[in-house]
Amino acid sequence: LAFGCLLLGGILGLISSARPWWRASGEGVVVKFTGAQVTGGLSQALAIVALAGTLLMLVLQARGRRVVGAILLLVGLGLVLSGALRLQPSADAVRSQVREVSLVDAFQLSVTVWPWISALSGVAIATGAVLTMITAAHWPARSERFRASQVTERLTDSDDPAELWKAMDAGADPTTNDHDTPIGDDP
Repeated sequence: LAFGCLLLGGILGLISSARPWWRASGEGVVVKFTGAQVTGGLSQALAIVALAGTLLMLVLQARGRRVVGAILLLVGLGLVLSGALRLQPSADAVRSQVREVSLVDAFQLSVTVWPWISALSGVAIATGAVLTMITAAHWPARSERFRASQVTERLTDSDDPAELWKAMDAGADPTTNDHDTPIGDDP
């Protein structure tokens, strides 16, 4: 549930940052301002950080998930704040955008639904982050198969060449054991 909230919130935040938050219209001219333009790229960057943190959760242990969860809580709150504030583009920015397509001086600025969707994505991320911090210890752990300590414990004193090759493939040095003495016959 936590992973799903984080993933859904990140994707929704990325989509909403690319959609128009404000429209300037006047005498047949409509100019749109995306969330990334209005927030100076902050909404888009926060959504990308949320997605990256969500993917990072897959390889971390419980303590790391809690730390990333705390960071993602701040990211989610940032998205909520940026969406709820519905930051307006400056009048000069609107004029310059309108002037690119028309000579109209009179225009009306109207907000769309996308800032609220961005805020909703922040709520989903914050909820997923809190759930992650609470349930981090219960998430499945990544495989211990590739840890060096586990590989050396499985290393046997066998003279079987197949076992030695398996140990080398796993990253262990089959020529030494725990006592730093050679394994097998040393010529």
